[in-house]
Amino acid sequence: MSHIQANGSKIRELRIKKGWTLRELGIRTGINFSIISRLEAGESSPRPKTAKAIADALEVDFDEIFKIV
Repeated sequence: MSHIQANGSKIRELRIKKGWTLRELGIRTGINFSIISRLEAGESSPRPKTAKAIADALEVDFDEIFKIV
């Protein structure tokens, strides 16, 4: 599993733990849910601003999700 896929899995895990849909996380971050879906699927890597918005919304440290392995 690549670090992009691992990051995506962690986003999905934390989002589901909060009981949020992709749309809900999108609303809370201001990021289109389709972009979040692609991130969770490991199809792309987020820009720093996007990554920070996701970490902030999920109430976790940036490094907890976005580690480069």
